[in-house]
Amino acid sequence: MSPPPALRLHAEIETPRPLRARAREVTVKGWCLAEDLPDPPPVRLSTAAGTVPLTARPPRSDVPQLFPAHPAAAGCGFILSGRLPAGVYPASFEAQRPDGTWQVFKRLTLTVEPWPLAAVMDEPIAAGLLRDRVKVGGWALDLDEPVAELTLRYGHREIACDVGRPREDVSALFPGVPHAGHAGFRSQDFLVAGHGPVRVRARLASGRIAIAPTTVFFSVATDENHAADFDLTLPRIGLAAEGAAQPSARPAPVCATQPLNVLFVLYGSFASNSALHVAALANELADAGHACAVAVPHDAATLAYHDRPAFQGLTFAQAEQGLVFPNGRGPDVIHAWTTRENVRGLTEKLRARHGSRVLVHLEDNEQQLLALTLARDFAELDRLSDGELDRLVPPDLSHPHRSRAFLAAADGITVITERLRSFVPAGKPCLTLWPAADARHFYPRPRPDAFRRVLDSAPGETVLFYHGNVHAANAAEVQELYAAVVELNRSGPPVTLIRTGRDSVTFSARLAAAAEPYVLALGEITHHRHLPALMALADIFVQPGGPDEFNDYRFPSKLPEFFALGRPVVLPRTNLGTLVRHGTDAYVLDRADATGIAAAVRELRADRGLAEKLGRGAVAFADRHFSWRRSAEALANFHLSLAPS
Repeated sequence: MSPPPALRLHAEIETPRPLRARAREVTVKGWCLAEDLPDPPPVRLSTAAGTVPLTARPPRSDVPQLFPAHPAAAGCGFILSGRLPAGVYPASFEAQRPDGTWQVFKRLTLTVEPWPLAAVMDEPIAAGLLRDRVKVGGWALDLDEPVAELTLRYGHREIACDVGRPREDVSALFPGVPHAGHAGFRSQDFLVAGHGPVRVRARLASGRIAIAPTTVFFSVATDENHAADFDLTLPRIGLAAEGAAQPSARPAPVCATQPLNVLFVLYGSFASNSALHVAALANELADAGHACAVAVPHDAATLAYHDRPAFQGLTFAQAEQGLVFPNGRGPDVIHAWTTRENVRGLTEKLRARHGSRVLVHLEDNEQQLLALTLARDFAELDRLSDGELDRLVPPDLSHPHRSRAFLAAADGITVITERLRSFVPAGKPCLTLWPAADARHFYPRPRPDAFRRVLDSAPGETVLFYHGNVHAANAAEVQELYAAVVELNRSGPPVTLIRTGRDSVTFSARLAAAAEPYVLALGEITHHRHLPALMALADIFVQPGGPDEFNDYRFPSKLPEFFALGRPVVLPRTNLGTLVRHGTDAYVLDRADATGIAAAVRELRADRGLAEKLGRGAVAFADRHFSWRRSAEALANFHLSLAPS
C-alpha cells in the first residue's frame, strides 16, 4: 500500500525561541494551512513525553495577505496548550492529513521547566522582620517529588532544617499531592548572627535543587561566636571600585552566508573549565547565525552557570535519542572536545547516524594526563592490550590506542597550542584556536580600594590571585605558589593569596599549615562571571609552573583573563610564556617556582613604574591576541571548509 501523499503545507511557529514552558504548562502559537485542503488542518505538538493538542483557532488578518486566494487563510491560526513532564525534548509540529495520519512541518527543541518550589515560613512569624535567636519553621513543597534536604539562607548564613514534618494544612491545600502532608520543616538549631532576606534551598528526592524566596527577613545581631558590638546591619562595602570602567562596545558579528548546525561534544559538565571555551565559541557562532548545541555526559543543569547561553544544552543520552536543529536537520559538524573516551563514543555514534563531518579539539597532552592520573609511565600503558586498557582508562580520559584511531578518522583537528600539532596525523587539516576571555565581564578594572582597606591586614599589603582547580597534573606547581607566599610573608610586607577552585589532591601538611594564615580560599565560584570583581582585588596575577610534558602542550584558560584585567602577570617560559615579551607584556620566569615567584613579586612591589607598565602591556597584548569573536570566525571558516555543501 502506497503512503498517503504529502500535504503542501505553509506554517510558522510564532512563540519566541528557544521554546520554553514554565511550570510544565506548554503554550505555542502559530499558523498552518495546506494548499491541498479547503480548511486548516488539525495540528499538534508531539514529543516523546506526550502530545500537546490544538486548543484554540484565533483568526488571522495577516496570513490572507500572503495567500489571498486560499479560503483557509483567515482561520489558520492555532494555539497548542497542555501539560508535559519537566525535561528537554525534540518536538515535532504536525498537521493531520485527511486519512488521519500526521505530517511533520517543523521540528524544534522544547524545554519544559518543573513546578516552582512553594515555600512558606510561618513559625514564629509568616512575614516581616525577625531579630530573635529562636528556632524557625514552615513548609516547602514541590508538586512532583518530596524534599530530601532543606536549608535556610540569609545574608552570608545557611542553617540546616529537619524535613518531613507533618502538615495537615498543606495537605488540605494540595489534596492531589501525596507528600504534601509531610512538607513541614524546622531548623535544627537556633538562628545565628546574620542579616538578610530568607530563601529556602531544597534538595529534592531526585537530587534536583530548588530555591524559593519567603516573606521573612532575619536580622540577628550577634551570637556566641561574635562580639556584642559586631553589627551585621551596617551598609555593605561593595567590590566595585568608584568610577569603574565598563566593557567597550563590540562590533556586530559577521553574519554567516552558509549557516551550519554545529554540535560540540564535551567530556565534562558545563561547570568544567573546557566548557568556558566551548560556550564562548558556541555563543559567538550562534550570534553569527549558526545553530549550536553542546552535549555533556552529565549534570546538564550546570548550564545555568553560564551567562545567557545562545546554544542548546543537552546530555549525551538526549543527543543519542534524537538531535534535531531548528531547520529540521541533524548536525553538519560535530566538534569533539578532546579525544577522551566518553566524547569519542558519542561522536562515532552520531557521525554514523547523521553523516556529519567530525573535528577533534586538542587542549592537553592527553598521554601525560593519563600517565599522571594512573601514576604509570605512558610507554608502559601504550604497550598494554585494548582489553587491559579498557579496564584502566576512565571515560573522561583518552585511550592510548583508540584516541589515535579517532584522530586519524577525523576530518580536521583544532589545537589550543602549536605544540599540540605533534599529535596531529600527517596531512590532516589543522587550525590553532587560541582561547580568550569573555569581554562582557573581563576587562580592565580599577582596584576596589574601599574593600581592600577592609581586606588588608596591614598597610602596603600585596594581594595575589589564582583561580582554578588543583589536580594531579598541576598540584606540584600550585604548591610552589603557596611556598612563595609563605616565603614572602617571612621576609617582607604581608602578602595574601586569594584562591578559588576545587582541590582534588592535598598539599603536604607542613606547607598547608604554614600557608593557611595567608591564603583566602573562597572555594568554587560556579558562575564564572562573578570572578572578575574578585580578581580586581589583586595587585599581581601569578601562573606557576615551568617547561615540562604537561605545561608545554597546554594554554591555561586563566591567562587570557589575567591579561584582560590589566594587572602585571607573572608566568613561566612555557606555552604562552614563550610568546610574550618579558618586561613589556608580562614578567616571564624561566621557572615560576617558589624562588622565582617571590623574586618577581618583590621586584614588582619595589618598582611601581614596572608594575604599571606591565599592567598596560597585559591589556595591550590581550587586545591584540585574545578575542572569542575572532577565534569563532576562524573556526566557522574552518568548519565551512570541511562541511558538506
